[in-house]
Amino acid sequence: MKRKAKTMLAVCLVAVMALLAACGGNNSNNGGNTNANGSSGGSSSNNAAEKAIKVGYYVNATLGDKSFFDSVQRGLERAEIELGVEGKTIEGGSNQADWAAGIESMVASKEYDVILVGTSQTTEIVADLAQRYPDQQFIFFDDAISDLPNVYSMTYSQSEGSFLAGAFAALVTTSTELEASNPDKVIGFVGGMDIPVINDFRSGYEQGAKYVDPEIQVVSSFIGDFVDAPKAKELTLAQFNSQNVDVTYQVAAAAGLGVLEAGSEEGKYTIGVDSNQNYLYPGSVLTSMMKNLDTTVLRALSKYIDGTLPFGTVEVLGVQEGGVGLAKDEHFDQYVPQSIKDQMIEIEGKMLSGEIQVESILE
Repeated sequence: MKRKAKTMLAVCLVAVMALLAACGGNNSNNGGNTNANGSSGGSSSNNAAEKAIKVGYYVNATLGDKSFFDSVQRGLERAEIELGVEGKTIEGGSNQADWAAGIESMVASKEYDVILVGTSQTTEIVADLAQRYPDQQFIFFDDAISDLPNVYSMTYSQSEGSFLAGAFAALVTTSTELEASNPDKVIGFVGGMDIPVINDFRSGYEQGAKYVDPEIQVVSSFIGDFVDAPKAKELTLAQFNSQNVDVTYQVAAAAGLGVLEAGSEEGKYTIGVDSNQNYLYPGSVLTSMMKNLDTTVLRALSKYIDGTLPFGTVEVLGVQEGGVGLAKDEHFDQYVPQSIKDQMIEIEGKMLSGEIQVESILE
């Protein structure tokens, strides 16, 4: 009996020790806490792997425009470095018929916590997918999708940014300090397509120009797409050589590179768009109207990770929010006369204070 009792006691001791070890391990690993994304905490290395957010970016075009889509890509790359997300970019190409299937393929894969996609050309596609796949979350940029609980939209006040570009162009064309400025009060605008969002750029541009000088005339041309750089160049050359334009503003993504090339070849002035394009042709590209897509994408992903991104809403990011503005770098400093810089500082200050109000045709 004594032998049997000792055996039973040993078994009990082993069981108790195992139970204590298990409880101690649980307490040291997570303490019963749950982190912001709903997953249990663990060791620091395991926890980092568990919390890595997977972000898919669908480009309804191709990268390499040195402008709009490349800016979003920079934002995603910054998020990979600064926020630890895992990013993957899919380029959809220029055939619009492929875009719906391409985005749905990303959704159906269930690979991504959130998908980055944007522009007015995919609004209906994403709205449809968001309703059919309610568990998939989207960050939609450069247009608005309202009242869907799994879509956050951020739009940019391109009218405000373009107001600055128009005021700048008016100061350039009337300048007596810039060699290529002619006596005619005529400035140019080259848009990708004749669609509402591009016309909102044009409207703001015209408002800014006429704020400086009501006699300014704006010559507008439309390419028909956002990829045909040769056609963009042809239209721009016509503005320069046949319509007395000495400065023109391109809003045409990759096609807009043809506008900038034409300005450089003709010794005229251009204004870039979406990203800082001043470096492409210094002294010809005097400034760029920047939609700060990179920083606002990073901002949105940071809020997503924190759980504070307001899904179901649309945010409009203008001058006061840092969503838009003019590129001022070493090339701007070198080639833009101080008199123009000073006048632009005054105009920007009035916009920040609310003294200047810019109308949008999209409202």
